[in-house]
Amino acid sequence: MPGEARSIQPRSGCKLSLGLFFLGVLLGGCAPPSGGRARLVSLAHESQPARRLGSRSPNATGQERLAYRVQIDPQLTRVDVDVCPRGFRIERLNAPSPNAERLLEAGRVITPQGDYPCPDDGVDLPLSQPDECLHYSVRVPEESPDPTSVRRVGADLLASPDVWLWIPTPRPEHLLTTVRFSLPEGVFAAVPWPISKPVPVPVPDLALSLGSGLGSGLGSGSGSGSGSAEHGAGAEPGSGTGTGTGTGTGVSTDLDYVLPETAFAWKSAGGFGHAPLLRLSAPGGAQLRVAMLGEVEHPRELQEWLVQGARASSLLFGHFPLREALVIAVPVERSGPAFGMALRGGGPSVVILFDRHTTSAALSQDWTSTHEFLHLGVPRLAPEEAWLFEGLATYYSEVTRARAGIISPRQAYQHLLDGFERGRKNAGALTLREESAQMRERRSFYRVYWAGAALAFLTDVAARRAGGPTLDSALRSFAECCAASEQAFSAERVLAQLDASLGAPHFTTQAQRWLDRREFPELDGVLRRLGVAPGRRGAAIFGRTPEASIRDAIMARAPASNGSPTEPQSQPQQPE
Repeated sequence: MPGEARSIQPRSGCKLSLGLFFLGVLLGGCAPPSGGRARLVSLAHESQPARRLGSRSPNATGQERLAYRVQIDPQLTRVDVDVCPRGFRIERLNAPSPNAERLLEAGRVITPQGDYPCPDDGVDLPLSQPDECLHYSVRVPEESPDPTSVRRVGADLLASPDVWLWIPTPRPEHLLTTVRFSLPEGVFAAVPWPISKPVPVPVPDLALSLGSGLGSGLGSGSGSGSGSAEHGAGAEPGSGTGTGTGTGTGVSTDLDYVLPETAFAWKSAGGFGHAPLLRLSAPGGAQLRVAMLGEVEHPRELQEWLVQGARASSLLFGHFPLREALVIAVPVERSGPAFGMALRGGGPSVVILFDRHTTSAALSQDWTSTHEFLHLGVPRLAPEEAWLFEGLATYYSEVTRARAGIISPRQAYQHLLDGFERGRKNAGALTLREESAQMRERRSFYRVYWAGAALAFLTDVAARRAGGPTLDSALRSFAECCAASEQAFSAERVLAQLDASLGAPHFTTQAQRWLDRREFPELDGVLRRLGVAPGRRGAAIFGRTPEASIRDAIMARAPASNGSPTEPQSQPQQPE
């Protein structure tokens, strides 16, 4: 567990444990357990998502807008936020995640009518008026039980919007929501939200609208702001994620970010650092926007490893599955492989925690970047369906790295055999469906990841035996259709679409056979027919069998051709 969090004075009626703060934050995909270290995530499911998200209301005019203005202090310890509606009133402000109210400065939300103290999971605002701004401040802790949400990284800060982006309700349907940062000089924001053109935002000077009681808000309104961002002032709406920095105590001239509704619904990534984001090229013209927090000992090696993971994952989909994604790289004092999490809230992002002393040799054998980027080819599923989204990513982490030449086919099969054995040893207490639903509470990562990988492997083999479309081609079609979707999918819907592409219910058959059983999926017969047996020194033994061609085809390297993901790419770009 992490060390002490930033101290916050308890308030009457709000005596909640800060250690519980992130226990309800929604989870995306995370890197699989490797070797002897279990990847532990101190998270649970959101218990009241509908209440937290609030309600939607019909548009009255179609011109309703919502603007956030966000300021952080030079020490990156306090976030001040103004929320300003246009064309509607905010009736309630909801905490963005369970127990986030614990971090609310002085336990209050400031309005022109006065302060609303000590919220529970939100604040009712019965006297609010249309077009009236609200103000609140959040004290950011040093770290949290969820290592991908909040963490002090030297002078920088990993700080998910799940900490500080409170949710107004009701919100009109199809509401355009924007966020503008006012940041200390030399500080950059890293968020996955698309950038809009800088446009006038109807945010009144709060020193005038709310009176002098704001003190610690956006300041007196005097002075002017200046800013820069990756895309520059001429960026088109929706042109991508980026960074912004501003100076002065007045309104910043930074670009506006367009806030997708998923930023309220799903776990998000975010941070503040003192280095601008890097752009790294991924296959198919995609862009990785990389924020490196803190001091990184080997930044070039880390960048090359991220590109390696992007190339390997692209071998499954034909190109990188999304046009762009945010990557937040966090150096930590930990040995062993990196830990990662793929997120969808507000846009696709990946948070990776890695050993600050890691070497190029260690990174080259670490599958975390490949695994996380594979997650981005599948839309968000509910956490309880981890057997599917983690199983696919775990299986193809080995397959695509073999196809990329990072490891040999024999090594890839041995890794699969080792993983299947770990999963088998952890099976027996509950069915796979039950284990998947309780994976984080029971820490049954090995069972869920590797049983899911076994089902993907069995489906892959069955489809190849049938001589029709492969699981590769089905996932490629699915990524083209749905990887960028802002809708949450069910496992049943994913399996139905994959099986439709396969021309037979190969995946559904395996799921129906094994999901409600305690046993680990049976693999011995399939492996025997493929001619795969455990070997020594990390490499499987291959035998001559009638289905050896299927075994070899699964791991076959993709031929290098003009524009292929296997071709060398240009070196990572320098900061803009």
